[in-house]
Amino acid sequence: MHKTGLDNYRQIFQNVSFRRYWMGFAFSFMGDMITRVSMTWFVWETTQSEAALGWLSFFYLFPVVVGGFVAGWLLDRFDRRKVMLIDSIARGVVVLIVPVLYALNLLEIWHIYAVVSVYGFLFMIAAAGGPSILPSLVPEEQLSTANALEMLGFTLSNVVAPPLAGYLIPILGAPNLLIFDAFTYFAFALALAGVSYRPQAAGPEKENDNSQRMGDVVRLVVKHPVLRTITLMYMAANIAGGAAFVWLPVFADKTLGGGSELYGILLGFSATGQVVSSILAGMLTPPLALGSMIILFQFFVGGTLLSLLTFHIPVVAAGLLISGFFDAPLTIWAQTVRMKIIPAELRGRTFALLRTLMIGALPLGGLLGGAVLPVIGMTAMIGLSSAVHITSALLGSQVKALRRAT
Repeated sequence: MHKTGLDNYRQIFQNVSFRRYWMGFAFSFMGDMITRVSMTWFVWETTQSEAALGWLSFFYLFPVVVGGFVAGWLLDRFDRRKVMLIDSIARGVVVLIVPVLYALNLLEIWHIYAVVSVYGFLFMIAAAGGPSILPSLVPEEQLSTANALEMLGFTLSNVVAPPLAGYLIPILGAPNLLIFDAFTYFAFALALAGVSYRPQAAGPEKENDNSQRMGDVVRLVVKHPVLRTITLMYMAANIAGGAAFVWLPVFADKTLGGGSELYGILLGFSATGQVVSSILAGMLTPPLALGSMIILFQFFVGGTLLSLLTFHIPVVAAGLLISGFFDAPLTIWAQTVRMKIIPAELRGRTFALLRTLMIGALPLGGLLGGAVLPVIGMTAMIGLSSAVHITSALLGSQVKALRRAT
């Protein structure tokens, strides 16, 4: 019988390999968030350009589209743990370039774009590696709790990292905060070295079998109504999220009259809502099918964003907290649904493809946000972001298979 409540978390943390993996990746993602806030603010403070923020979003995320296909192939062909370990070391070395150039007084904006492009190219190894390796670390009945904890790792990092980065940027300088990010990468690599699991369908393949498997992956995603619909819904939501990458720092600085501290605090409020709902998602059984919960919560994400139009800081903070609360379970529930659909031998490439498609929508949203915001203004930009979430939820509700997905 499936356990509920704190027993789920207590039981899964008795698994030493899962515990090491979770602590390592959560720490690493905290470093990533400090870097993202730092680089966003550095570009904005240096250029005062919405378009520059749009390009930062593009260079952060567009390489994910290319790197995602490489990551999926690597994760299915070689030992997934070792691939993720090498990736962590490589990204740790790359992010150190920024503080080194800053110390030498040589850092320019194009250097930031170059470093984040490499980060984006390698990003999918960890992003797809997590859901690929989790079914090998925990039994099927613990997958929902494991997925909730993965999201909890993201959200806890988001609570701590942005306010911390916002506070430290004026003291240490934004580029210097990337030293901490490099340290977290090396710590994650050390944690992965202590993880043991039973690899599933990872090993050398023949050339023709490899291409056939990629064809199987594409056919599975295109033809399966649940995978197809969730992917399209989340791509739409990520276009809105990419736009928010651009308009939120401008909103905090120009509209609300704050600085990097307020920007970090607002991100922290959003993440606090995500933490609460992530914990609850791992403890409680949803009252409806997971697909129906996905539709409802995506609708509520868009609805609560409208509270930002009050332009009153406490209301804005509360709105972001509530929006974050509805946002976090979306990934948890979708990942649980996908894991039950996708065959074990195709998980590396399928999760890489799915996350590549969804994350690939973020740079499009960033570029659109950077181009559209100066034209339509902040009020219309926030309203547009809200409308995208609401519309995608309404369209998803028309798919019966998704409404019934568990």
